[in-house]
Amino acid sequence: MAIFGNFKGTTKSEFQIGKNGNRISTGSEPTADISNGDLFIDNANAELKIYSNAWVEVGSTLSELNVDDGTLTVNATNDTVSIGSTASNEKLFVNGNMRLGTNPSLQYSGAYLDVRHSNGSQSQVRIRDNSSGQDPIFKVFNASNSGEVFKVQGSTIRVNDTYDLPTSDGTSGQAIVTDGSGSLSFTTIESGDAVTDFGLITESSNVTVKDYGAIGDEAREPTSHDSYTVSEANNIAIKSTGDMIFVSDEVGGAVMAFYDGTNWRRITDRAVIST
Repeated sequence: MAIFGNFKGTTKSEFQIGKNGNRISTGSEPTADISNGDLFIDNANAELKIYSNAWVEVGSTLSELNVDDGTLTVNATNDTVSIGSTASNEKLFVNGNMRLGTNPSLQYSGAYLDVRHSNGSQSQVRIRDNSSGQDPIFKVFNASNSGEVFKVQGSTIRVNDTYDLPTSDGTSGQAIVTDGSGSLSFTTIESGDAVTDFGLITESSNVTVKDYGAIGDEAREPTSHDSYTVSEANNIAIKSTGDMIFVSDEVGGAVMAFYDGTNWRRITDRAVIST
């Protein structure tokens, strides 16, 4: 095999393998006397080009690439890339462990990120300690990334960066209560706080309705209302719009009053009660 070349040190070096073989050129990009398959080393752009009716990068002409027998395999026919394998049905297949750099970001353009087992087996997502002796941490942030809405660290599950769920189960019938400082625990509800069971709806009614007689009956009784001072009325904790009470020390004299959703008002002139 003979190699012909321009060895005079001109600005354009040129080598040819055999009298009819392809050329390998450097310097300025050849524009004449070119054949398909010629190579050009583009020093300015650090590229290797091949002539195929035009100068193109060698990488764009490769239909397959196999580096070190499976270390990196590119299959242009299937449009796949495999690392540690010579074949894959996925766009990117890594046969082994994968390590990301400092503070990496996993981004996707669809509506959701689907994590599933490739062959139909049960899917499992695990976060494990890397021999540091510390509990792994899993966090979910709110939309503005300003606060944690869910966090798992070891056996501690924290919600809205406020409540820590109990780390062990309670007993049958217990309920979760808060101490007002973010700690939740299982507690037995005292009998005085329990809701009375009035029976099934299908059972006979056990409510007795008193018969006050006809409207004209002298035996009818007036409707009673609790008596409050103005101060007591304004401090009633549980009340609903439309409730009525008797106010004993109203400035205009004892009077009935109704609650309008904001204030207790005299029924005589709708003025807010006062002393």
